[in-house]
Amino acid sequence: MHTDIAAAMGFDDLYSGSEAFRERFDEMLDAVKALPEGLRERGRSLMYPQLHNACVMGDVELVRALLATGLDPDAYTYTDDDEDQTPLVWLARDVELNFEVKRQIAEALLAAGASAEEGEPEWEAEAIGDKDFADFLRSKSRLGEIG
Repeated sequence: MHTDIAAAMGFDDLYSGSEAFRERFDEMLDAVKALPEGLRERGRSLMYPQLHNACVMGDVELVRALLATGLDPDAYTYTDDDEDQTPLVWLARDVELNFEVKRQIAEALLAAGASAEEGEPEWEAEAIGDKDFADFLRSKSRLGEIG
């Protein structure tokens, strides 16, 4: 469906070889196309996976708009590498964003149904020394609510 765009982004092998990747790639592009006109260009400027990249860029408005299109907040990238993680894990790994921006994006993901445990984002935040974000995720996890 989006073969030319996948090739232009350097994903032609994955796109032609993996049905799961192709479905997720198409889903992300369709979500960008469905964005309100004012956000569409910002979405188009992002590489795949657009939701994940909007998260680590700290674009709270774009993350919320992409989630409003129905994207899975726990979406994996299906790239078969270390980056094949959920948006919340990408966010937890980020060392550039301040806590408040990370919190706002995480809240949007969680409100859309993301799991605070999927992919172990709390562990990822701890691994980069982001105790504040790890504590925040712990407070949102089902395990934290039980314990």
